[in-house]
Amino acid sequence: MTLIRTLSFAEGGSTITQQLAKNLYYTQEKKLERKFAEVFTAFAIEASYDKNDIFELYVNTIYFGSGYYGIYEAAQGYYGKVPSELSDYEAVMLAGLPNAPSAYSPDADPDLARQRMKQVLKQMVKNEAITEKRLKKS
Repeated sequence: MTLIRTLSFAEGGSTITQQLAKNLYYTQEKKLERKFAEVFTAFAIEASYDKNDIFELYVNTIYFGSGYYGIYEAAQGYYGKVPSELSDYEAVMLAGLPNAPSAYSPDADPDLARQRMKQVLKQMVKNEAITEKRLKKS
């Protein structure tokens, strides 16, 4: 965790479980006490839920930009669909939003949103979620 290594509040050091804990139980305030409480809450969440459940809770609570919280609202708001009906293109677009929703929203900057999609797809190939062959088809 970034906090422990640097003793600072560097961005991007939290796990998905820590982000879920913060979103559900704490404020966004950058205080050391909150960060430690968030870590212990994350341990408790991980003891109670498996990774799929944690990820489901996370995507149903995070901000996707343009006033949409959770994947259902985002899919409805951006594409007029339920999440299970999203195309691969639409799903990847939404997957890239939580990092910086106001910047990567297709409503805000379509070109930047497409650049973010390319980053997400490269990471998917790197992590073997999709093949290079499938990437080239998209």
